[in-house]
Amino acid sequence: MPETLQQSELLLFLLGGCVLLFMAAQRARLRRLPAWPVLATAYCVLLGGWVLTILEGFFWGPVLNVLEHVCYAASSVLVAAWCCLVFSVPWKRGHDIRGHS
Repeated sequence: MPETLQQSELLLFLLGGCVLLFMAAQRARLRRLPAWPVLATAYCVLLGGWVLTILEGFFWGPVLNVLEHVCYAASSVLVAAWCCLVFSVPWKRGHDIRGHS
């Protein structure tokens, strides 16, 4: 294992991969969330940042470090966009954000 690769980074990636598998298994339930593709994309971009964290320990360190932080920023912007979509759009009367009547 390269000297720059920390166990916490690898563990974070493994846990993130498990969450991604859980999201895939629960895809039908996630689709009931308003604007769910934006939220799912935000998570995938965040996971991409975690992958870049690991890869930067092997090669192209400075370049992948910049891309990693771009992923983190993009993920944050996507979560903010999702919040705006969910909480600023008037939903059908009688329905809450979870899709219940």
